[in-house]
Amino acid sequence: MKHGFTLTEMLVALALTAIAIAIISEGVRQTIGFQEQLQSVRETRETRTATLEAVRARLEQLVPAERTDANDETGILFVGQPRRIVFLSADPGYPSAAGVYEYTLVLTGGDDEDVDAPEPPQLILIRRSLTDLSDFGRTSDDARRWTLPLSEPLVFGYAGPDSPPAAAWHDAVSYPSLVTLSADEGEAPALTVRLPRIRQETGGDPANGEAIQ
Repeated sequence: MKHGFTLTEMLVALALTAIAIAIISEGVRQTIGFQEQLQSVRETRETRTATLEAVRARLEQLVPAERTDANDETGILFVGQPRRIVFLSADPGYPSAAGVYEYTLVLTGGDDEDVDAPEPPQLILIRRSLTDLSDFGRTSDDARRWTLPLSEPLVFGYAGPDSPPAAAWHDAVSYPSLVTLSADEGEAPALTVRLPRIRQETGGDPANGEAIQ
């Protein structure tokens, strides 16, 4: 004579099934969470790489130039500060028209900013066409601006062929040979760019706005 499952057996089976489902669900949840973390890390690395390469591409196309001020003193067109750098760079023609542009790179974020709520780490890239060297470094309404995210606050660093690394570049006669982007002092730079070598002989008239290469 055949007998069906007792109530106790049914309850035990249901309890075991519930436990198995809970274990499987937790495993699936952890797997999904792990994959999301990996994706976030991958996206952060890709974004950081793209931002650093944007800096490298512009600095490697630096165009050396100088101008004479009202006091008849000649200086290079280069501003090197810990969180801001201004220089001339040659664009190949895509997506904009080919030519020489003024680039300003500004780094935001960090605890040293004099604000109640510091901005997230970002690189602000500003580009504008420069037809008169006397306008170098001045603010302009016709400049284009891009904001690129950073995973951590960074600062610029500068070094010459015979000078140690420094947080700013004060030499008005010669360009630095290296520009770095670092997260903190003592750590390896996140990016090191060797600037184009500047020839000693000059050609062109800086007063007329011609770049010296």
